[in-house]
Amino acid sequence: MSEPPAAFGANSWLVEEMYERFCADADSVGDSWKEFFSDYRPNGQTAVETPTPTSTPSPSDDAVTPPPAAPADAVAAAGPPGS
Repeated sequence: MSEPPAAFGANSWLVEEMYERFCADADSVGDSWKEFFSDYRPNGQTAVETPTPTSTPSPSDDAVTPPPAAPADAVAAAGPPGS
């Protein structure tokens, strides 16, 4: 089972932000974070169903802008999950 949010100390905000990104789009986080969030429940919440796409969207001519990344120094300070 994953650690409670308080265990992350000053980096709790980063874990929560990444969890929100994971819930919206599991592919928006790295593989180690996907594994970590697979059983992560913030504040004892019940499981969140990750939607499985029924079809692959076709590419369009419109440019897709990725979500803003967390500051590199905050990600480095957070370290990999489970550390």
